[in-house]
Amino acid sequence: MTSRIANPEDPVDLEFLAHQTMGDENLRDEVLDLFLSQIPIYKKMAMEALDSIEIKRVAHMIKGAAKGIGATKLSELAAAAERSAKFKNWELAAELDRIAVFANEVRCKSSRLA
Repeated sequence: MTSRIANPEDPVDLEFLAHQTMGDENLRDEVLDLFLSQIPIYKKMAMEALDSIEIKRVAHMIKGAAKGIGATKLSELAAAAERSAKFKNWELAAELDRIAVFANEVRCKSSRLA
C-alpha cells in the first residue's frame, strides 16, 4: 500500500480515499473508475437541469458522490449550487474535467507500479 499526504492542490484527497477504501489500491482504482464513468452523466444532468428542484436534486447527488471520494472543491461547488438552486456549469464542468485527468494519472501510476 502506498500512502501519501493530501495535497490541497489535488482535486481528490487520496489520503481520504485511501481511508475510505481501507488502503486497498485495487478498490481505490475501482472507485475512481466508477466516478470517472459517471462524469459525463453528471455534466449532462447539470446542463439539462432547468428548474430549481431539478438543480437541487442533481447538485445534491454530485455533492454526495464528490464527498465520497474526497473531491472537496467539487463537493463545495455542488453544495453552493444546491443552496442557490443555480449551477455555474462552467465551474462544475471544469472541476469534473480536472478530477478526470487526476484520476487517470493516479490509475496510470498505480498500473506502472503493479
